[in-house]
Amino acid sequence: MTWTAFLFILLSVFLHAGWNLLLKEHKPSLAFCFLLSCCALFCMLPCIILCPLPMMRLPWKFWACMGGSIVGELLYTSSLAHGYKLFDFSLFYPLARALPVAMLAVGSFFLPLGRQRPGAWALVGMGILFLGCLCMASRNKRLGDSPERPAWMLWFWAVIGATGTCFYTGFDNAATNLVKDSGVVVWGLLPSCAYFCLVEIGLVVGNGLIVACIPEERKAFREIFGKTWTPLVAGFFDALCYSLVLIAYTKATNASMVFAFRQLGLPVGFLAGVLFLHEKAKRKKVIGLTAIVAGLLISVLPADWPQTVLFLWRQFVHAFF
Repeated sequence: MTWTAFLFILLSVFLHAGWNLLLKEHKPSLAFCFLLSCCALFCMLPCIILCPLPMMRLPWKFWACMGGSIVGELLYTSSLAHGYKLFDFSLFYPLARALPVAMLAVGSFFLPLGRQRPGAWALVGMGILFLGCLCMASRNKRLGDSPERPAWMLWFWAVIGATGTCFYTGFDNAATNLVKDSGVVVWGLLPSCAYFCLVEIGLVVGNGLIVACIPEERKAFREIFGKTWTPLVAGFFDALCYSLVLIAYTKATNASMVFAFRQLGLPVGFLAGVLFLHEKAKRKKVIGLTAIVAGLLISVLPADWPQTVLFLWRQFVHAFF
């Protein structure tokens, strides 16, 4: 993980939590996600004009990966639309973001998600991070008594969102590497945005068809369209966030490590829920945040960090005692 990739991910963390918060705060629905995607597509459209991808020279595997990414994005947006409608932001957001960490870490041993597989300590750190996310997302007992929000529905939509996240994370990484390795274009900001634009076209078409087929979503669309700027702001945040993440993939050695660092958005999302949505900061969530930070530190430290810590401790004892 390079410093450049880390800075890109850190900025994307705030943008990601921001557009998720806007979705939660303004009647979450697929209609909102559709308008969000339309705005993101409009923001990125100049990039595909300024730096068009050589489509005829790209291998068929690239198009297959892009299709898989679009399917993953559709699953993810459906998960958010339903999850935020039923559950608290500080409950659903951490759970949906936690599950893919373990999925990607395990998948990196079987799928080509990076040039370097995570080491033992990185996996331990991801495991601690995953447990911390689950601790943050531990449910309030009162939610289990509500027939409208049963426990299985929380886990169902969280798993759907996690599956979609793994899909688009893995396929986006594979697609960008295919373009980079093909040598037909020098990968950077504009090509990343051009690729994002292609994905957004598929997402707009997919969500548009779903909204058109569901009466409830058509009603939500009529209530939102032309009456609020919130989907447009969220779409701008989404466009910038995702472009930065795509660039980070080219700077990192493993996709699962990129996603692990993106979990810094969990504390940001937690604080946003407390400050802006007035949700309670419970003890389990604070413990979960501590575990997340510990897991991230363990994941990024060098493999010989225990020996280094022990050496520094001995030097300290020798100097002062």
